[in-house]
Amino acid sequence: MIKFLTRPVVALALAVTVSMGMSAARADTAPAQAPDVALKTTTDQIRGMIKDHYAEYKADQPKFYQAVNDVVVPRFDVPGIAKAVLGLNYRNATPDQRTRFATAFKDMLVHSYANAMLDNYKSVTINWMPPRLLNATDAAVNTSLTRDNGQSYAIGFRVHVVDGDWKILDITVENVSLVLNYKAQLSSEIRRTSLDDVIARMQNGQFKPDSNNSQQKAN
Repeated sequence: MIKFLTRPVVALALAVTVSMGMSAARADTAPAQAPDVALKTTTDQIRGMIKDHYAEYKADQPKFYQAVNDVVVPRFDVPGIAKAVLGLNYRNATPDQRTRFATAFKDMLVHSYANAMLDNYKSVTINWMPPRLLNATDAAVNTSLTRDNGQSYAIGFRVHVVDGDWKILDITVENVSLVLNYKAQLSSEIRRTSLDDVIARMQNGQFKPDSNNSQQKAN
């Protein structure tokens, strides 16, 4: 069955915890803070900043990008996400390619959805559900986002412990995985050209994620 990820909905999901940052090895024990509390704290902070500086961020996108990176970067496990998105291509990638891909992928998402994030930040109510702990270092956090027109979306987060804190490894929008969605797109592009070409296009703003791409099986 084909599922579609519209740009505003993806932006709303990313707005819950907007950007991605570099993380190191996983810790052995879970942090004292619950995973839903960690995500909600970050969400409230970035939403508050957008509320206070909306006009300023709207007029100066680089400033908004920087604010996003300063506040939310630590909440995502970029190396883990990059590895999942690249799939089998990760095995053949050099350490330099892996690092450049992770950074370029993070920047691409922030830049692609910035306007939608700004325009939709105050049009949703977020209902946080109790987290489901899979084990001491892995959990699932589910939310329901309701827009001011009454339309609701189920947004889920797969999180695990890295460096003693909860980091996001994947986001699902209406049960569609963003990681698998982009994995399918990027796998096709890498086969058509090369990993270095895809990274360069991301860095130059020439590769745009297709939020309407269907989730499909990819290597």
